Amino acid sequence: MNKNGVIAVVVVVAAIILVGLWAMRSGEQSAGGLDCSAPPAVPTGVSYTKAGDVATLRWDPAPAGDHVTTFVIEAGGQPGTNNQGTFVAPGTSTTFQRQAPAGTYYVHMFARNGCGTSPPTQDIVVTLP
Repeated sequence: MNKNGVIAVVVVVAAIILVGLWAMRSGEQSAGGLDCSAPPAVPTGVSYTKAGDVATLRWDPAPAGDHVTTFVIEAGGQPGTNNQGTFVAPGTSTTFQRQAPAGTYYVHMFARNGCGTSPPTQDIVVTLP
């Protein structure tokens, strides 16, 4: 493949990625437009369990009518931060599992749909041995 062919492939791949990111951020679509009327409620019932160096975050299912498309989970070394990672779980999920080094993490999450993002949950402190 010559140089122009490689450039064309790179442009197509970049376009596919950008369209995918746009679709993810814009939320679920229905025939009548966005499948929501407001941002979702704050996730509830957030807790965690641990097994060695694996933490499993759990939360209650989204209330009917919220149309959550994704949950955003942020972990930080201090309350309210995300310097240890930002993760995305599908809107139908009620758990998220992650292996992490020993330490203390402050974890909060948001619910998201095409109409916006909920306020964050309170931080929960996750301590792994």
